[in-house]
Amino acid sequence: MVRGISTSRRFLLVLGLVAALAIASSTMSKNPALPLLALHIGADDAQIGLIAAISPIPGILVSSIAGAYSDRHGRTRLITLSLLIFASAPFLYLFITEVWQLALVRFYHGFATAMFMPVAMAAVADRFESANRGEALATFSSFSLVGRFSAPFLGGALIYYTDFTSLYVIIGISAAIALLFSIIAPWKENDVTARVKKFEGTTVSALKEVVKERGIVLTSSIEAVQYFAMGAFETFIPVYMHHSMGSTALEIGFVMGIQVVAMLLAKPIMGRVSDKRGRIPFIVVGLLLGAVTITLMPWVSDIVSLSLLSIVFGLTVATVTASTSALVTDIAGKSAHGSSIGVLRSIMDVGHSTGPFVTGMVVGAFSYTAGFGLAGGLLATGALLFSLGMRSRDRPKGMAPSL
Repeated sequence: MVRGISTSRRFLLVLGLVAALAIASSTMSKNPALPLLALHIGADDAQIGLIAAISPIPGILVSSIAGAYSDRHGRTRLITLSLLIFASAPFLYLFITEVWQLALVRFYHGFATAMFMPVAMAAVADRFESANRGEALATFSSFSLVGRFSAPFLGGALIYYTDFTSLYVIIGISAAIALLFSIIAPWKENDVTARVKKFEGTTVSALKEVVKERGIVLTSSIEAVQYFAMGAFETFIPVYMHHSMGSTALEIGFVMGIQVVAMLLAKPIMGRVSDKRGRIPFIVVGLLLGAVTITLMPWVSDIVSLSLLSIVFGLTVATVTASTSALVTDIAGKSAHGSSIGVLRSIMDVGHSTGPFVTGMVVGAFSYTAGFGLAGGLLATGALLFSLGMRSRDRPKGMAPSL
């Protein structure tokens, strides 16, 4: 038993390190670089929103398929393929001079995270029982947040002190190192076969079983609402700070980075609490607090106030997302971790994609206040609908019966 636990923890550590490097590379390519690069090549607000909406589209298309495929055929090969995309995409940014080129590169780059995150999270879920799964998944997510945390600071500094070329070369190197580290991960699953069985049907049948479950679809839809707001924040806070506050790339990177720090520190704690106290109430509370926070952002015009709101928003996102992935695997049962998280990520990416696009149109037509107010309104509405829809499922520990 001790040996099994040790292997699981070692796997979590190595895969977490891979995630930190890979997600750092991916996040540096967009936060705060993407809107600034788009402005540099002449994009307007609507085009910036459209470009930001491109990269989550591969997640909509392939995350659920990748997760279901990994249930049937194993996790390793898809993770390796995703890391190859992480490592190759950054060098394509070096040749971009037009808006349409940036959109194409973002689309290709999006396949990396679309495959990596659902399959890696399923691999973590395989190795931990439900009583510890929320903490394990949140801990893995925090490794990825280390990458997200460092990216805005490092990316903003590189743009400020050097140029976009240096930025994307470093991004490519980070992703290549992640690929090398993945080789040493203990991929053998002998220690988890007692509690996780391989799905014996086809990839399509695995997906069908998961989408029949209302709780998984509802939880995934709430994740989409959360990432609608996240997409609006990531894309248009940098633009708001640049246009309305006259902030430098370094200041923008700071505000974006401390939001990720808050998520990084809070997520394992919230995952542990959700294991003990229930997943559903924390999702609702996080959504409501996030609604208030993001609505207030365009009403402030100084770095200190916006930084405080950024921290609080990070805490609310951590509260929601520490529980959602664990909840869908609780509902799915032992043989569909990849499928359930894949569906979660696909539906999530609908929100992540539409958030920047819709917010960009609203900001362009009206104002930043209207754009962020829309995101806040959706979070509040989502909290109400989720609370009502999951009421019958609010059992001890917030879990529903498995399929």
